[in-house]
Amino acid sequence: MLKILPPGISNLIAAGEVVQRPSSVVKELLENAVDAGAGNISVFVEDSGKTLIQVIDDGCGMTPEEARLCFERHATSKIDDASDLSAIMTYGFRGEALPSIAAVAEVTLRTRKRGTETGSETVFTSSGFVSQEEETMPEGTNIAVRSIFYSLPARRKFLKSDSTELRQIIAEFCHVALCRPEIGVRLVHNKKDIYNLKRANTLKQRILEIEGRDMARELIDVSTSTSIVGITGFVGNPQDARRSAGNQYFFVNGRFFRSTYFHRAVMKAYEKLIPEGSYPSYYLFFTTAPENVDVNIHPSKTEVKFENETEIFGLVTAVVREALGRASFIPTIDFDHDTLPDIPAPSHFSYTKGGGAGPSRPAVRQRGGYEALLPVEETPSVEGYGSEGPANVFEDSGPAGAGIMQISGRYIATPLRSGLMIVDVRRARERIFYERYLKQLDDLAPISHQVLFPCRIELSPERYSVLMEDPHRLAQLGFDIEKAGDFTISVKGLPEGFGTDEDAVRKAVDDLVATFMDAGPDGMDKAAVREDMARRLARSAVAGRNARISGEEARLLVDTLFSCAEPEISPSGRKCMFVLTEDDIERQL
Repeated sequence: MLKILPPGISNLIAAGEVVQRPSSVVKELLENAVDAGAGNISVFVEDSGKTLIQVIDDGCGMTPEEARLCFERHATSKIDDASDLSAIMTYGFRGEALPSIAAVAEVTLRTRKRGTETGSETVFTSSGFVSQEEETMPEGTNIAVRSIFYSLPARRKFLKSDSTELRQIIAEFCHVALCRPEIGVRLVHNKKDIYNLKRANTLKQRILEIEGRDMARELIDVSTSTSIVGITGFVGNPQDARRSAGNQYFFVNGRFFRSTYFHRAVMKAYEKLIPEGSYPSYYLFFTTAPENVDVNIHPSKTEVKFENETEIFGLVTAVVREALGRASFIPTIDFDHDTLPDIPAPSHFSYTKGGGAGPSRPAVRQRGGYEALLPVEETPSVEGYGSEGPANVFEDSGPAGAGIMQISGRYIATPLRSGLMIVDVRRARERIFYERYLKQLDDLAPISHQVLFPCRIELSPERYSVLMEDPHRLAQLGFDIEKAGDFTISVKGLPEGFGTDEDAVRKAVDDLVATFMDAGPDGMDKAAVREDMARRLARSAVAGRNARISGEEARLLVDTLFSCAEPEISPSGRKCMFVLTEDDIERQL
């Protein structure tokens, strides 16, 4: 039987569209404060918003009548007829957010309208209106949201860990802080300041306050104006691209939005300028007539639809590419400029002679014209590449490194009895490190080395909370990292194989943050995530370094590679080696 839902149930359904987690409340209340004309906004959070979210502003405030009315659905002062919906330039209107918040929490609203002598305190719960009393208070609005989802234990159960929920709150706070640098904003968690940002004169000043002063070297100005859209802001230096997806922001008419479509436009401008799997920073602000963009296609208004998306895509790519070219980052940057870390010798393995299958030698399989080793419990051998034992695996029998040839600083070639073996140094090292890190994750047996001078790194609050959420997880991976102040770490040790200069340490930490953000707090318990983590760490250990090595190191590399379970294939699924046989050579001549 068809029936109309009672308000108590319909409000809960509507609340689910707006209030999905504590950060949703922070977003709505911050935007209300901005729309109220506040010059200063403070956000106080306890227990990552689960216990308390309080937002205090010095905006225009409300009368007692407005304070009562704003908890009614669809109450607004901004829309008189349907045409106003396409021209609205503010964030929204209180009549949508506050009823939804009150449906899932206890809300106390203290507000005093500018120019009046007293204010009012209004209390609502999920059951509806509770009370309203006249009070003495400063001009502006002070709204406290307590015990979110207290009446919906099933919803509360699905909230993530405190650190995850706090990261979401920080993200929403930063969205508003970045698009409104002229407003002083403060974020306090459990009585400790996370951000206390004074009014900034420029966007760049606000970005540096949020991300740290080191960001100054990254930022490149972007600016263009067309009849379709204006684009201003900053993009990052390609050399400072990170392994983790962060610091990518789009805003339209002062509102943050997400767009994989326009992200591809930015990435197109960075083609061949950054390594695969890296992300540049960007802060891009679009300005267009409100009728040319629809901000109401998603309940949280984080997705928008532009009327001229194709033209804007091309414009974004062009303006970013022009900015990078102006800053002399085109043509392509060569990332091969450092020395590779030494490959540690394999712990325990030996070669075996002779033929015949048996318990003392691994089975072999035929692939691509040569025999490849199969992993076994016994020690590996290389009889598939010659049956005379280790002294004759390589054609020469002279000093270590004799007969080794390097090609383009990336490959090593050495003659075998059966032909010529070509090894990709980078992929071989990646395979070796991958299996080493995977063993550490599986066996809880970290292998690390101390750096000569501890490296201090200042992180954004969000990245800091991701990294330091579980110190045991860091130690398990071979990282010796300690807290060194507010959102600052001291890196004292790294897994074996990582570079120890400051740039290498920073890149390693960046990769680690990216891995943790993807894995989540319980990622270490999932085999697929552990493999991905080992894969990322392996890439980090070899990325951005020159593959040229000595002859002795080349022999050690090959020996160590053949001690791996899967020596032929890199963790990304590409060949580490191949053998050019006599028949192959003869066919080419």
